[in-house]
Amino acid sequence: MKSYKILISYICFLLTLGCSFDNKTGIWNEHNKKVIETSKKGEERKDILKKIQKYDQEIISNNHINISSVKQNSNWKQINLLSTNNVGNLFYENKKNKILKSKKIGKSYSNIIDKTFEPLIVNDQIYFYDPHGNIYNYSILTKNLKWKFNFYKKKYKFIPIKLNLIINNQNLLVSDNLGYIYNININTGKLLWAKNQGIPFNSEIKVSEDKVFMLNQDNKFYIFNKNNGNKILDFETFPEFLETHNKQSLSIDSENLYFSTTSGRIFSINYNDYKVNWLTNIKKINVLEDTPLFFSSSIVRKNNSIFISTSQVTLSLNSQSGKVNWEFPIGTNIRPININNLLFLTTKNGYIICLNSDNGKVIWSNKLFNDNKKFQKKTIGNFNSLLIISNQIFITTENGYFLFINPQNGKLLSYAKVTNGFFSNPSVSNGKIYIVDKNLRVLSFN
Repeated sequence: MKSYKILISYICFLLTLGCSFDNKTGIWNEHNKKVIETSKKGEERKDILKKIQKYDQEIISNNHINISSVKQNSNWKQINLLSTNNVGNLFYENKKNKILKSKKIGKSYSNIIDKTFEPLIVNDQIYFYDPHGNIYNYSILTKNLKWKFNFYKKKYKFIPIKLNLIINNQNLLVSDNLGYIYNININTGKLLWAKNQGIPFNSEIKVSEDKVFMLNQDNKFYIFNKNNGNKILDFETFPEFLETHNKQSLSIDSENLYFSTTSGRIFSINYNDYKVNWLTNIKKINVLEDTPLFFSSSIVRKNNSIFISTSQVTLSLNSQSGKVNWEFPIGTNIRPININNLLFLTTKNGYIICLNSDNGKVIWSNKLFNDNKKFQKKTIGNFNSLLIISNQIFITTENGYFLFINPQNGKLLSYAKVTNGFFSNPSVSNGKIYIVDKNLRVLSFN
């Protein structure tokens, strides 16, 4: 009986989430009205997908493709490196030697990894966290821990903590799966401020000047003041009550912000005047029988296009109107890489695919898992991440492998098992790869 009352109370609580009692700014109702009106317009709310088949085809191309020039970056301050999430072709020394393996730094839970987190790197210092909520500043040069910070009390001791991090100037901004957002000084590890919104945050964080953008797990959008954590704006989108492990993605330019939700919508908002530019529905239930829940990759923006992969399809949309440029029947939650007019994708069943990003046509596709007994999916593991480094496709896998692949044809160049598994995805800085393994050790390769 007690459990039944708790369940009823929880349902009632969820129902109240669709309502807001905060109208201090006087703009919440206006924005929700705008969102609702936009979603009702037939030309704005689109059912994009028709019944499609899984992609399962290898295509060979003998044409040379042009990869953009290599760019060297010295920092990695946020997930996906840039505010647009368009990573590009990064410089890597390509010696493939392990040059750093720290001692175990954090506390791990068995089988808990963060498939979206990438260690943050600033001035030869690496920032990462563990599932107990500890945040670490580790010196790459001295190979010592500079500081450790934990925001959480003993009552959260047995709750796995999942954090979202971004560095902006001297601020390390953090959101978590308990509904907190807080700010730490990156040099001292001291807490500057903390706020709680009551609902877990489950999105990437983006920052523009003093504005911080994120979404909670119910797809409620927030803008906070970076300096004090005060809320500037919030509004409801479309809640999704099914449990999902998907992280909502955000991408920004000089005045517009694009974000995806777990209900399968993409929004474009002008974050200077707080107006909704457009809203597109990219979800179609049961398009594929084995993808009952919606998930998506990070939104990648370049020029007037945005690219996103979902559980069902990869899409290119016009960033000005939200209209679909093309669609391709590949679903993945791994961030696409857009270089020149090329779009690189990976799939769950082991395909590497290169598309023409202007029209969505296949240039080449190759299935990596083959009849070679030493290179099977059960041995290598699912793909975790995708990068282009020094003119090579670079992939990490859940079983601790590095794969290097020819971007001209998708053929495997080399591979190696570097650890027993990863907690994070890789970051690249100053020509070196940095990654945290499942034993919470920092690894670096030149």
